[in-house]
Amino acid sequence: MLRRWLRRATGQAPFLLVVALLVVAFVYLVFAPGHWRRGAAVIALSALLAGLLRIALPTQRAGLLRVRARWIDAVCYLGLGGLILSVAIRLG
Repeated sequence: MLRRWLRRATGQAPFLLVVALLVVAFVYLVFAPGHWRRGAAVIALSALLAGLLRIALPTQRAGLLRVRARWIDAVCYLGLGGLILSVAIRLG
C-alpha cells in the first residue's frame, strides 16, 4: 500500500513541486497581505516553472501538468506566468 502511494507520488513530483510553490505563495499572501506583489511573483514563477517542466520532461513523466499537447500546455503555462509577473511588476 505504501509502495503504491510512493510510486504515485513520485510520478507526480513535477506537479507536486508546482503546487508546493503555490501553497507557499498563498500562505505568504495570507500572513502578509500588504506585500501582494511578492506573492503574485511567486505564483507567476510557479506557472513559469510548470511551463518549463512541461517542455523539458517527456510526456510520460509530466504527470498532472499534462493536459493537452505539449506545446499548448507550455504556451498556456508560460503565457499565464508571464502575464501575472508583468502585472505584478507594472503595478509595483
